[in-house]
Amino acid sequence: MASASGLTASLIPCCICGAIIAPNSCNQCASCLATVDIASIIRRGPGGGDLIIHQCRQCRKFDRNGDGRNYLHLEPEGPDLMAVLLKQIPALGKNNHHVKRAGVQGLKILDSMFIWTEPNSMRMRVMLTLKADINDVSIQQRVKVEFIVQWKQCPDCIKESRQRTWSAIVQLRQKRNDSRKGLLILELAIARNAEIRKDILSVQTKKSGFDFYFPSVDKARHFTQYLSKAAPMRSKMTQSLVSEDIKNNTANIKTTIVCDMVPLVRDDLIVVHKRAKGVGNLTGRLCLVLKISSVVHLVDASPARDAEIGARFSDLHAESYWKGGEEKSYRLFLSPNYLVRFVVLDVEICNERGRVDYGSQEDTKQLYQGPTSGVMKYALADVEVARESDFGVNDETFRCVTHLGHLLQVGDVVLGYDLNTTVLPSEEEDNGFNASYDMPDIILVRKVKGNAATTTPTDDRGEKEPKAKSKSSASRKRERRMNKEEQKQKKLEESAARMGLDSEHDIHLDLDDFEILGNGETFSANVQRENAKFEEQLELDEDLASDLLIVERGLAIGMEKVNR
Repeated sequence: MASASGLTASLIPCCICGAIIAPNSCNQCASCLATVDIASIIRRGPGGGDLIIHQCRQCRKFDRNGDGRNYLHLEPEGPDLMAVLLKQIPALGKNNHHVKRAGVQGLKILDSMFIWTEPNSMRMRVMLTLKADINDVSIQQRVKVEFIVQWKQCPDCIKESRQRTWSAIVQLRQKRNDSRKGLLILELAIARNAEIRKDILSVQTKKSGFDFYFPSVDKARHFTQYLSKAAPMRSKMTQSLVSEDIKNNTANIKTTIVCDMVPLVRDDLIVVHKRAKGVGNLTGRLCLVLKISSVVHLVDASPARDAEIGARFSDLHAESYWKGGEEKSYRLFLSPNYLVRFVVLDVEICNERGRVDYGSQEDTKQLYQGPTSGVMKYALADVEVARESDFGVNDETFRCVTHLGHLLQVGDVVLGYDLNTTVLPSEEEDNGFNASYDMPDIILVRKVKGNAATTTPTDDRGEKEPKAKSKSSASRKRERRMNKEEQKQKKLEESAARMGLDSEHDIHLDLDDFEILGNGETFSANVQRENAKFEEQLELDEDLASDLLIVERGLAIGMEKVNR
């Protein structure tokens, strides 16, 4: 062959088939190079045996690294399962002596796909497209690789079989005197995030909260971090030694993490002591709990007409609450159970000087309709209201100053506290409030969707059932004992159902505290009614829906940080 310079390039025969080719480092043609058996190298398992993937028979998790320590739930024929299978091939690792002995370099995977197999065959097959360099010559081949699925119990199932099902417990508590709990938003946030509850082994309901059981301390700590992003709380960790083996230098340690939530919920009316710290200008006054997040958001319950609206809000951190002596500095005065319905008769927006701004009355007044409306959500206003129950009975009306100026208009229904029928203890009245503080008659809390003409109050009490016939003492004791057990079971059912912990893949509940019904259902009529009631409340209350959305986003961000 003549080149451009007039020189002739020499040709050589292939050392295998004799075909005339240009010289290369292998002295082989392309057809003979393609016959290099890369498949035998790829299909070789550890020690020259078969390729094996371990799976737990009980929980169906796959061994991630092949060392039996880390098991994961993997979707069949998914990308995560493909990544785990490829890690089990020794030839794809670094510095494999079988690959070096065969003279193969730069082994790369160009494509991979699953080949369907019978589910009961305990086999997994994948098709790999490989590229390799043999003596500076690149070749490409497609290789079919088969994995044998073998049963191997995961560490979590081993602990469960040995009656050591948990290593750490998170005790979530919120201690309140009334029946309303601030745990409902946490329950719904956990229910809507499967990544959070996948590590929970079991859950038990207690008098003031829940007990969550975890297989390791790290997972319990991560769960505690999620909770701290959703609600203000303090946590304390203790450890107890169950058993130890001095010869093997091992020990069985149980860890307990106690999370005490601040015992305040949304719409609570509290007394902030005049000596309290960390709440700005709200000391010595009545305050409303506006919402709950990682801190408690407070607002002045009865602001002055000439007050600046920005100075009437403050954030109460969990550290400030516990350092202030808990109920000594922040005492619960009235809970949302005492809210009364009022009808708005007149709204007058107040300016910075405390005077009525007549330029923003009903004819020109703008209402807050979202962040894009261009109107501030809160504004001071002088509002005239009347009890909804007094319509047609008397003409008694009340005037008060509220922060809901841009949310109210004539005819709206608003919930509030009627302090005319409430007696404040003399000790608190003398020592807790500022000397210049005047107790208001009415405190408005939040607006209810609809108006007096379209909204009808609901009564969940229903009709009273007729009294049953008198029973013997033994029958009454037996009935009380059965009712107590049924209430305990129903309480756990409802809580687990709200958190989404009633499915087999999410949780294994203790049968001593949770008994599955005979028909296999765990959603009772009470759970469905309570969920429907809360969903209705979400539709009527935009602030509650936004609070739940904030909690869900915070938990999702926390999960992303942990996964990184």
